[in-house]
Amino acid sequence: MKKFNLLILGLLAGLCSAALGLGGGTVIVPALVIFFAYPIKEAVGTSLATIVPTVFVGIITHYLINSANIRLKIALFVILGAIIGAKLGVDLVNKIHSKTLKRLFALLLLFVGLKIIGVIQIPTEALTSNTVYFGLLILGLIGGLVSSLFGIGGGVVIVPTLTLFFALNIHQAIATSLTIILPTAFIGAIFHKKFNHLNTNALKFLIPSALVGAIIGALLSNSLPADTLKIIFGIYLLITAVKIFFQNNQRK
Repeated sequence: MKKFNLLILGLLAGLCSAALGLGGGTVIVPALVIFFAYPIKEAVGTSLATIVPTVFVGIITHYLINSANIRLKIALFVILGAIIGAKLGVDLVNKIHSKTLKRLFALLLLFVGLKIIGVIQIPTEALTSNTVYFGLLILGLIGGLVSSLFGIGGGVVIVPTLTLFFALNIHQAIATSLTIILPTAFIGAIFHKKFNHLNTNALKFLIPSALVGAIIGALLSNSLPADTLKIIFGIYLLITAVKIFFQNNQRK
């Protein structure tokens, strides 16, 4: 039953990853912690290792559907900042107690969930041409930090920021976010492997089904209303955030 559940988890993660450009860690990390009782740091490392091939398949599928949605120039600038952020995130993981890390992760999920479903409204303006590239570097730094620290690929930061501050539509933001997540998640996974945070037994079941989910998710992203997917996933994040925040798991 555990193997079957991991397959289902991978499928859902791949679907959400390619459909919303969020990497898939927002599904994998809380599920591994809550339902499989994984230590948070092992869940983060395993999540990143699953994200890498999943995001790659999602990018290819999005490209075949509409290559114009992938904004490579924007992605390259964000990636530059994300490489530094990913390394900083892994260093922090090994200095922060697991309970603190869980609480921070829960608060992040809560904020993103409220933002996705529209409860939190933040007035924003697109950056000017003089500050846009500097802004992309800062976005990458924050996205890479979040990616390694919480194992979520960074898409929870990248997608809304690209739409709010860089004038990309939702489909462009999703496809570009996946392109950014690929190298940052890869670097994060390599760093986590050094600290033995990867569960190879779980990866054998998570990755194959996640690849299938990524193809389905990319197709859904370009056919179903984005608002519908956002509301469903936003509610999931809110429920998961509450569960993680109040979970009594003292393992480091």
